[in-house]
Amino acid sequence: MTPERKQLIQREIEDILLRYQAAGYFPSASVRVFDKEETLAAASVGDAREDFLFDVASLTKIATATQILLLIGQGKLQLDSALSALLPEIEAHDFLRQRINGITIRQLLTHTSTLPAWYPFYARQGEEFFDVLAYALEHTEPSRGVTYSDLNFMLLGKVIEKICKKPLEQCLQEELVQPLGLGDMAYRPEKAKSIIPSCYDNAIEEKMCAERGIAFSGFRPHGAPVAGEANDGNCFYYFGGVSGHAGIFAAPAAYEKLCRFYMNTEVPLLLTAQREQPNSPGRGLGFQTGVSYPHGCGHTGFTGTGIYFSRDCNIGVVSFTNRLFYPYENPQQTWEFRRALQEAAFALRE
Repeated sequence: MTPERKQLIQREIEDILLRYQAAGYFPSASVRVFDKEETLAAASVGDAREDFLFDVASLTKIATATQILLLIGQGKLQLDSALSALLPEIEAHDFLRQRINGITIRQLLTHTSTLPAWYPFYARQGEEFFDVLAYALEHTEPSRGVTYSDLNFMLLGKVIEKICKKPLEQCLQEELVQPLGLGDMAYRPEKAKSIIPSCYDNAIEEKMCAERGIAFSGFRPHGAPVAGEANDGNCFYYFGGVSGHAGIFAAPAAYEKLCRFYMNTEVPLLLTAQREQPNSPGRGLGFQTGVSYPHGCGHTGFTGTGIYFSRDCNIGVVSFTNRLFYPYENPQQTWEFRRALQEAAFALRE
């Protein structure tokens, strides 16, 4: 791409960032636009800088899914491997053995597992994961079709640990970050790192628990800035900051490199992962597909993070924001902001 075209993209991205910041979509943000070969634009607003870390929330699921796909490529499991065969704790639990019978890795990746969308594991603090899982499943009806569920990726994290025989935090570094050269991506980031605060408390989850009649007395105090600790309640309160569904902190460049890995791969399974799967509308293998991701795929995180890339159109966008970092409830969604970025990138690409 010519330097002149890159300058056009840079100016447009900077303008979009400033407009949406002024409109109250986020206090700080960092964006990168790229193709298969290089970075085309990089810009930040607010307190963010290019190398600052964000709580990526559910973009953790893409790192987890990638580790699973790489393990499949190494012949250590299969897409249609039964979950119960991989985790002996399920077979040892009478209720779980029956309830999870037949659920596969593929179903976890596509959110077609019948597991519920969410349950506050931290409300049963001190109990073993599989005991809390059993309790949650006993008290919820099986879902149908596609139901986006954190529980799917909690379980995938457990599978990674079981197969690799080491903690998930170590797996992330040794099985993904280091082999792919991703750079700044980790659970429980070092205090010395520059980290953008993600939120003030867990008021949204407090409300979710109250609506379900579930009590938990350990929520963060209201009004206290949170930086370097996972916003996600289950990840922070129950898993100690390390889980398959949330908990990763990363610089935008790390997810750009991960997207570029998918944009350049010729491995059939990794290509398949980027496409909508049979009987799984809007879902690839870990990725989201559909109108929000034209000619490609991506994912979002609750804290205001998102990735999008298209192999066919040779364009990608990483957008990290801290949309929850306002001292009030009902923060704005970032879909309109992300769409503006994507449209600008499409319009100005060569």
